[in-house]
This record gives sequence, structure tokens and C-alpha cells, in this order.
Amino acid sequence: MARVFRIEGDRKEIRERERRAKDPRERERLQAIRMGMSGNYTMEEIAEAVGRARSAVGRWAGWYRERGIDGLLERSKPPGNKPAINEKIRKELEAGLSEGRWKRGKEIRAWLAGHHGIEMSIHGVYYWLGKVGGVLKVPRKTHVRKDAVAAAAFKVELAQRLEKLGVPREAKVRVWMVDEHRYGLISVLRKVWTLRGHKPTAPYQTKYQWGHLYAALEVEGENSAEFFFSPTVSLEVSDFFLRQLAETDENAHHIVIWDGAGFHQKPGLHPIPERVHLLQLPAYSPELNPVEKLFDQLKDAIGNHIFDTLDDIEASIVSLLSTFWENAKIVSSLIGRGWLQSQTNSSSPILRPVLNWSWYDAAGKMAEAVGLAAPVSLRSARTAFSSHWNFSRRRWRKMAEGVGLPTRRRPAVWLCG
Repeated sequence: MARVFRIEGDRKEIRERERRAKDPRERERLQAIRMGMSGNYTMEEIAEAVGRARSAVGRWAGWYRERGIDGLLERSKPPGNKPAINEKIRKELEAGLSEGRWKRGKEIRAWLAGHHGIEMSIHGVYYWLGKVGGVLKVPRKTHVRKDAVAAAAFKVELAQRLEKLGVPREAKVRVWMVDEHRYGLISVLRKVWTLRGHKPTAPYQTKYQWGHLYAALEVEGENSAEFFFSPTVSLEVSDFFLRQLAETDENAHHIVIWDGAGFHQKPGLHPIPERVHLLQLPAYSPELNPVEKLFDQLKDAIGNHIFDTLDDIEASIVSLLSTFWENAKIVSSLIGRGWLQSQTNSSSPILRPVLNWSWYDAAGKMAEAVGLAAPVSLRSARTAFSSHWNFSRRRWRKMAEGVGLPTRRRPAVWLCG
């Protein structure tokens, strides 16, 4: 028969500490000592009750006899292993990832060993990459001569630069983003969906024939799109495309925003078609031009295919471009609702999108009746009036229609005022 296990001590104090203990590991130790003080249990029964080995109960009893309750609950080391990467190194790792400093996990492993003396397996590196939110991405090419400050300033100062173009007041204005793309018979490789473990292949050829596509997307307004195929790029071809844009609306002034390529007209250096105004993007900043997104879709359309002639590849390109002619929403999605829209829409006091002057007449009367400043767009009007009353969308539309305000959000033309 097993011998009863007995421990001498203050059972009342043990019970009180057990009741107040929040750490489950402390509670199980106090429970084992309390059961031992009762003199009713064997060591095996106590071990089974707390879910520990018999040897663990014996160690706890020894600690209590030697150092009391504090010795029983004392923990020589915190639970778990000490993190291999402390907070300082973690911030350095995150900074390096944000800069794109490493291309492979092995490089991070070598950095940890060389700079911090931390020897870590490659699996450990991937573990920490997951903890800090690291992902493997293909970086966008950035020219070494790019001025990041100038690119950032362009986003903020676009409205002021548009004002300085000298567009006549009360003139109808259309704003275009323009760029060019070279396509050819050399195959374009693009990513494809496939099965895990399978390595897909794509046909490829090197055939040195190419053409150029001029593309223009209208910012807001009608969200139109204009394109022109050319065997080459030159000042003459660019002049032809500017005239094509001007002919889309002979009653409007056309603002063309493009880069500083040598075959692009420069104000004061080259003749510019009538009613066309040019604004140059900062050098080496293609990310500022949403037409780049269109060209990315174009590469998807012609990627992983073999074309025998330029006519064949142009037919494939036209099938993609037709969606932009037919659906203005696709053009709007490329323009986006970021800095470009905010700098060229109603939030700017310089360029105001309107349907006609009667819109402002009606909105001005509506604002004057409630003591507000005249709104510059449907959105700002609804926002201003909603600050005085709790307008629902339906109530706003009904009231707007009552005074002749259009309820469509997107304006049809641009007006410089």
C-alpha cells in the first residue's frame, strides 16, 4: 500500500494564496502543497490531480520546505526561450525590408550573423520574415537620376501649375494624360496561374520589328480615350497626335500632361497646336502617369503569344483598346481617385468640373438661402448642406432636382474659373 504524503505548514495561508493566484502554474503548485498538508493523499494521487509527474510534486515540496511559499512560486527563468531577435534588431530588419535591401533569405541570415552575431537557420529567418510582415515582391525600376522630392511636389502643386498655363477664363477645358509604348514581335513573358510544383513554359521569339502606340486618357470629364499607331516617334508624330486630341472637341482647350521625352513638344521651343497647353511631368517619374497602367494591361493581352506580323499584334492590341473607347468607367478606374483627381477636380479652386453655368446659378441660390458659400461641385454642395440638416441621399437628390441641380456625380466637361 502506498504511503500517504505529508507536508507541514500553514494550510490556511496556502489556501488563501491559492485563491488569489492568477497564474495557473502557481495555482497547481499551491494545490499540490495544500493536498499534501491534508495528510489524506499519496504523492501519486496528488500528481494525478494536478496533472504533473510525481517527480515534479517532490521538487515543489522540497522548495516549500527550504524557502517557503516564495521559494515555491519563484521561477528561475521566464517561460519559453528568449527571442533570438530583440526589439532593436527587429526595427533594423523592418527598415531594411522597407528599403528592399535583401533579395534572398540567405542574405538576411548573413546580415544577422555578421552585424549582430546571431546564428539562425534559414527556417528561422523565414519565421521572422513572417512575424514582421515581409513579402517577396518584384521592385519597380527607378532611375538613379530621379528627383523624388520633385515627384512628390508635383502631386501637391499640380493645381497651381494648371492655373499658370494661362487658359482663358470661362473656357471649356479637357485634361489629358499622354504617354507612348513600343510594342514588337519580340515575345513578352507574363506570369500565369499554374499548379504547385508545375513549371509552365511560354513560346518565345526574337524578331526585330516594332511599332509605337500613342495613348491619351482624359482625367474626369467624359473619361475619353484616344490612341494612335505609328511606326516611329518624333516631333512630327507627336504634333499629329496633339492635333488629334484638339479635334476631339474644337470648342475646348486641351491640357496635355506628359513626360519630357525629346520627341515631345516644349513650350517656347516648338510650335504647338492651337488650344493645346502642355504640362511636363517630373523627369524619370512614370508612376505619376496612369497611362502606364494601361500599358501594363496591354502587355498582359499580348504576353505569352507569338505574332508573325505587326498587323497581327496590332489587331490584338485594338481588341483591348476598344474596351476603353466603349466604357468610360475603365478609364476612370485607371485615373483613380487619388492625388490626380483631387488636384484637377472640384476640390481645387482653380479648375471646377461643371455641366453648365446654370448648375452654379441654382446651387448658389440654394446656398444663399441657407447662408452658405456657393459650392463648387455636387459633392461639396451635399456636404455643405448636410452640415445643417441630416440629409439622406434620396432627400438631397429630390431637393437638388427641385432647383435644377444635376444629381449625377461625374461632370461632363471642365471649366476653368
